[in-house]
Parts: sequence; C-alpha cells; structure tokens
Amino acid sequence: MLTSTFSTADWWIAAVVSGLVFGLVMQSWASTRRQKLGLVTAPALAGALAVGLFSAARGDGGQTPLMLYTGTMLGLIVTMAIFTKYIRRQLALMRSGKTPERATGKQVSLFLLTCFVVTLSMAAIL
Repeated sequence: MLTSTFSTADWWIAAVVSGLVFGLVMQSWASTRRQKLGLVTAPALAGALAVGLFSAARGDGGQTPLMLYTGTMLGLIVTMAIFTKYIRRQLALMRSGKTPERATGKQVSLFLLTCFVVTLSMAAIL
C-alpha cells in the first residue's frame, strides 16, 4: 500500500484533489454554465456527505470513507481516460445536434467491468 503512512489530513487532501480532478474532467460533458457548476460541485458534495454520514455512524475521523471516495474518484477518472475515444465521439454527436449512439449491452458491461477492475486496482494500490 503506497498510502499506509497517510494521515487523515493527507486523505482529505487526496479526496479534495481527486474530486476536483473528476469534476474538471467532467466539464467536457457539460454544455451550459449550470451543468458545469453541477459537475464540479456534485462530487465534492457527495464526498462530504459520505464522509460525514460514515464518520457519524462509526465515530472515527473519516479516514476509511476518504480512502473509499478517493479510490472511487481515481477509478472513475482512469476508466474515463480508457474510454476517451468513445466519450469524445458521443460528445461530438451531441454538440452537432445529432442523437448520441445508444450504448449496447456489451459496451455497458465492458465499461462497468473496466470501472470495477480499475477501482479495485486503485484500492489495492492505495
């Protein structure tokens, strides 16, 4: 584990940075200012809510939910990087006014499997 010496403060920093990076990566999906704002704030609010609820239930400093949140955000970022070509094609279709292609069952399964494997890999590394 690369992060075995991380303190709770270190995990807060990692969670905030990973949430911001995820929000910034998602900016390319937004077409309006409101959507862009939502895509930046949603990951941060979700993380804060998860940490707050989990910490209140367990009474700890929140290190475990911070680790889970960071691993999940990093897993999503890496998965999106793997599927960049497909995502760009869909965005180009939407921006040109055309209907995006419907994802097939195989494509959805492949995306979810990739996301699962990447997130587990992040958890093992972290």
